Amino acid sequence: MNTTRFRKLLWLAPIALTIIAWRPAALRAQAGKSAAPAGGQYNVVKEIMDHKDTLSWKPAGNGIPADVCTILLVCNGTVKVIALPRTTEGGQPVGRGVYLTQDDKKADVLVLERQTPVDTYFFLLTPQGTLAKAAYAQVNSRSWVPVGMALAGSVFDKDKIVWHNWASKLGTAAAADKKPES
Repeated sequence: MNTTRFRKLLWLAPIALTIIAWRPAALRAQAGKSAAPAGGQYNVVKEIMDHKDTLSWKPAGNGIPADVCTILLVCNGTVKVIALPRTTEGGQPVGRGVYLTQDDKKADVLVLERQTPVDTYFFLLTPQGTLAKAAYAQVNSRSWVPVGMALAGSVFDKDKIVWHNWASKLGTAAAADKKPES
């Protein structure tokens, strides 16, 4: 009697394994399709730099703190800024700004800022649109610290989507009429 049950179970095992293996593969394929646009298949630097001459940049003055300039090795020329309208994420207001400045080789670079009531991040971007360096400070802190990719990467990835959504509208007529205010 036990061998009969065992043979029935043995016969069902390949079917069960096939179903189990097929289901996650289908979910991974579906997730891969939906995650492709949000996963960073775009270059925010290129999207913004392609329109940099048509944007309403404002002089930033002391927009990037001196310690951040030192950490990121930027601010070697004029510093200009565009601010996105404040949003609310997770119940917290979030302010964002993009700075156009120069590195120590006098090449134009973009620095993104993310500011919440709790902390502030500055992200230096590579020409490929990836994160090169980051600086972080808590509110009311007097010191800025360089942050590694492991810590800043998840915050940057979320912000990169917001910046891509904004930058992807730059070539449209609506974006030309409605430039962000600083």
